[in-house]
Amino acid sequence: MALLALLGLFFGLLALSCPISFALLISSMVTLWAKELPLTMVPQNLITGAESFTLLAVPFYILAGEIMNISGITQRIFDFAMALVGHVRGGLGHVNVLASMIFAGISGSASADAAGLGRIEIEAMRKEGYDISFASAITAVSSTIGPIIPPSIHLVIYGAIAEVSVADLFMAGIIPGILLGLAMMVTIYIMVITGIQRCPVRRRQSLGQICRSFIKALPSLLAPIIILGGILIGVVTPTEAGVIAVFYTAFLGLMYKSLTKKKVVEALKNTVHSTSVVMFLLATAKLFAWLITLERIPEVLSEAMFQLTDNKSVILAFICVGLLLIGTVESASANLIIVTPILVSIALRLNIDLVHLGLVTVFALMIGLITPPIGTSLYIVADIASIPFEKLVKATLVYLIPMIAVLFLIAFVPEIVLFLPKLLGY
Repeated sequence: MALLALLGLFFGLLALSCPISFALLISSMVTLWAKELPLTMVPQNLITGAESFTLLAVPFYILAGEIMNISGITQRIFDFAMALVGHVRGGLGHVNVLASMIFAGISGSASADAAGLGRIEIEAMRKEGYDISFASAITAVSSTIGPIIPPSIHLVIYGAIAEVSVADLFMAGIIPGILLGLAMMVTIYIMVITGIQRCPVRRRQSLGQICRSFIKALPSLLAPIIILGGILIGVVTPTEAGVIAVFYTAFLGLMYKSLTKKKVVEALKNTVHSTSVVMFLLATAKLFAWLITLERIPEVLSEAMFQLTDNKSVILAFICVGLLLIGTVESASANLIIVTPILVSIALRLNIDLVHLGLVTVFALMIGLITPPIGTSLYIVADIASIPFEKLVKATLVYLIPMIAVLFLIAFVPEIVLFLPKLLGY
């Protein structure tokens, strides 16, 4: 009964357009009061939800993304991607995806990608005569690569909750992130050659032009290598790598003479705002998850699932479908806090690797970034491109096919996820 009241009040508040964090907090507090539990559990769980040392990495990766966007680093990354694949059928569509893959290796934030790099991508595609729906859809979809390719804020959150090595999660995200990017590029290519989408044809740049673009972008391209390399060889932790990312991107901004005092203040303000939103969401989601655990929901769901089947592949399929559905109605960060304890209990009974589970979970929830009604990336891109939200949603639907295909591929073939971690001693 208490569970029904908790969930009913939560979804009722969401239906009334209440912010997710406050919906989690209010529904949890009302349930505590109804069960006559001490309200002192509220501050205890709020503090517990945000006090993990691992989560200290979150503001650093957000700040690194902000500095990249204000210091011209993203423009250099985009120009290099343009020189490399701009001539391929699909033109700036491929450039859009490749630039997001490179950007993901520094920031790990879908919102930073959509808001910063996305602005550059949409403007460039608009100038060259691309259909604005096509340009906006690719920008929104490619932003989901950010939380998959390391460093990833959402993998940090999962690692903190499931008590799994964040470094192993980072290494596990490389191949799935690349596969996701390639799947998007193949989709764009097919749309162009079949005539579904028309794109301007660009002339192939000479080797000299490509080399000049590479040299110009080289300091920016070294950032992912420095960050991931440090984690890979064990010199720094993921949190320390976040600090390095901030200092390195700030150094590049100073070197390019594009980082002013005003821009630094702006980046810090944006970081404080974004971090506050994320941390408050994590704190309130922890309280909500504690109540769900108190009601023994993980055990009940596990037993119910195992009564239906004990086939690992079938249960993984159920998990993927369930995550895709809940990803449409709640933010990825809140979902991670709530569902991870449930999924971990199921995974341990089935002997599913927790690193593999983490990538599948984050990957599935990232698809929620481009599915309404939550669809964070959709709202950001629709605002930048000044395009009706419904029109953007319609344009992104075709990309759900390759994204879901890659999701089930990594779910059923764990070796894709675990190859690099095992190669490096996992």
